[in-house]
Amino acid sequence: MYVGTVWCDSNLVNFRIMNKKIENMKFNKKLQIAVIGPAGPEEYPKDSAPSPRIYELAEEIGKKLAQNNCIVVTGGKSGIMFSAARGAKSVGGMTVGMITKDERFSSNEFTDVEIALGAQVIGMQEYLLPIMCDALIVLGGGAGTLIEIAAAYSNNRPIVALEGTGSWADMFGGGYIDDRKKVKVELAKDATDAVDKALRAVKKKYE
Repeated sequence: MYVGTVWCDSNLVNFRIMNKKIENMKFNKKLQIAVIGPAGPEEYPKDSAPSPRIYELAEEIGKKLAQNNCIVVTGGKSGIMFSAARGAKSVGGMTVGMITKDERFSSNEFTDVEIALGAQVIGMQEYLLPIMCDALIVLGGGAGTLIEIAAAYSNNRPIVALEGTGSWADMFGGGYIDDRKKVKVELAKDATDAVDKALRAVKKKYE
């Protein structure tokens, strides 16, 4: 809660903030954490669909993020996005989905807030999503996930990869995307570890 007084005199504004709820944070707002990874198995050939376990892990992560008072951000579709949002909603959390279409009500049933881009260029959604987030948690992933990781890395967003989920998570986890070494991709051993590392990374970023 903000407690303060505002005086406007000759364009002078003096606003005193007496807020100690979140130490060392720039804003008293909920953190926005993205959970990214593959879409549903319906988008893959039968012999290369992601393991059902990866969706179970996404749901667990969404739930734990909501329990830590975070807003869960996804691409609003199936698969990881559906599972993470469902996990958050199971404990009364808030979810946001950034969707490519320009039509309302086109995201999954567990998405509270839709951000409809109406984008005609493939990859625009994946580039913009990390920008609105404080950190990303990665599980496996395809081409879209790679764009999201690269965008997060280029814009200094903390990234946590869940070990054993395959693809980019295992490839980049524990290292860097390129030789500039802007952001180390933290490697997490399970859902709880992933959420803990994401929250610690955000706290460190805003100190």
